[in-house]
Amino acid sequence: MKDKKLILKEKMDEIETVVYQTLKPKGFRKHGGTLHRFVSEDISQVINFQRGPAYYNETHLMWVNLGIRVPECDERKFILSEPMKKFYKEYECTIRSRLGEIDGEKERCFNLKRNVAKISSEIIDDIENKVLPVYDILSTREAILAHRSKYPHFDMQRYLILLDEVMIYGHLGDMDKATELFEMYYQNQVKEDAKHPHIAYLDKLAVSLHLR
Repeated sequence: MKDKKLILKEKMDEIETVVYQTLKPKGFRKHGGTLHRFVSEDISQVINFQRGPAYYNETHLMWVNLGIRVPECDERKFILSEPMKKFYKEYECTIRSRLGEIDGEKERCFNLKRNVAKISSEIIDDIENKVLPVYDILSTREAILAHRSKYPHFDMQRYLILLDEVMIYGHLGDMDKATELFEMYYQNQVKEDAKHPHIAYLDKLAVSLHLR
């Protein structure tokens, strides 16, 4: 008889494969538990499968994480110097969420003890009808600047929107707009807590980005 852990892993692998076969024609490539595609050359769109930890006895549970990575927002550099990787992981993304959360509800947790075909169908339905339409809109820097705030449930890091916009405008060469937004973000942070370590980080960032 197969080990229960092995059975759960095989079921998760099967779900990932089924979902990948649906998304492969749309430009996604599979890298372990991560499905990834590049849009606008260097913006990443990510769908990641995550199992629960053994120490919580949750290895039978699975979540589907979502992410969009804008390089300059992750690297905090206007001029990108790091060589591009083959793919990026969800935790490196600028805009992040999970299935379930994108509906404004609690994250969806899939029980791997259930029928694999049914789980796969539910995930594919959510991705095709709720995720990909947003991914297709937020596929360029200009579109992210214009439309990101319309999808708050896709954006658990929306408190960084203003700082991310600084990075995008700077990368696009609009230093006046980048400087304006940086000072706006900086003053907002000072009002919240002038002694927070984040303020010192922003002071150093301003120097490195030649905003001051």
